[in-house]
Amino acid sequence: MPWKRKYRWVHTAPDIAKEDWCAFHDGLCIGRVSRDLTSLKRGMFMWSGNCSDWWGFKGPTPHSGRTVEAWEAAKAVEDWYDIGLERTGERPSRVAEVIGPLDADALPRWLRD
Repeated sequence: MPWKRKYRWVHTAPDIAKEDWCAFHDGLCIGRVSRDLTSLKRGMFMWSGNCSDWWGFKGPTPHSGRTVEAWEAAKAVEDWYDIGLERTGERPSRVAEVIGPLDADALPRWLRD
């Protein structure tokens, strides 16, 4: 069965980079995917898991890597986050306070400004 995204993905900077996305779970940024444009591995997609607003999140290693296809990189971010959720448990309410108010599409308002 083909992979289907589980979390909300948005362009990081649509006016600047067409192949650069961030993933969100209820307003929490959980990772990023972008095409490598400068290194010896240019053309590949770089991914990185990120839960910097959730202190104590037990994300697995590695927390970053490279893939040939964008969907593979997005899947790697989501898999990384899911493993971290299993290890860490339920997100504390103080994380929601750090994220701030959400728009109707569950993205933090700072992303819209």
